[in-house]
Amino acid sequence: MPASFRLIRLVVLARLRAAGWAPWLLVAGWLLVASYQEPLLFRRYGIHLVDDAAWTGGLVVLLVLLLAEGRMPGRCSALANLVMLFGMAVVQAIGSYLADQSPWITGWDIRAIGALSFLMSWAPLSIALSSNSGSSAASRLSRIMVVLAAGLLGSMQAVALRTSPDTLVLLASALASAGAACWASGRPNNT
Repeated sequence: MPASFRLIRLVVLARLRAAGWAPWLLVAGWLLVASYQEPLLFRRYGIHLVDDAAWTGGLVVLLVLLLAEGRMPGRCSALANLVMLFGMAVVQAIGSYLADQSPWITGWDIRAIGALSFLMSWAPLSIALSSNSGSSAASRLSRIMVVLAAGLLGSMQAVALRTSPDTLVLLASALASAGAACWASGRPNNT
């Protein structure tokens, strides 16, 4: 088990170093612009531009981090992707809290629920990206199709979890993560 933790830590550090500072600075600027463009009128009607900007920026940085390093160990790739996802969920929740400048600022409990929703929405995509494609064209095409389907499903789950997180949405998210885990565990890894 300590070897797995060490491998996950090394993968996370390699991806953070490969991605560099540019995505983080772009998302910080994105949140800053969103916080200054959000009129207080929008907040009263339930439109939270800062939270939406944090989700969008968090997803962009997550994709950059997950795709930053092409070489991936076969053993702990899904766990490393989920660690990256968890870290990004926490960072986007903290970033949206810090960028929120309205007098009706939402508390940490709402931000924690938002981070959990972010985690549940994008877990299938993170797991699907953990599998390396085989050498054949059909294998690469099937991986691309599964990753695109997981991204589409994640975007639908993100909307559903942000607007009305009921039991069916939570169940759908859990089943999508389980399906992605089954698909990724059955795929051959190149390393």
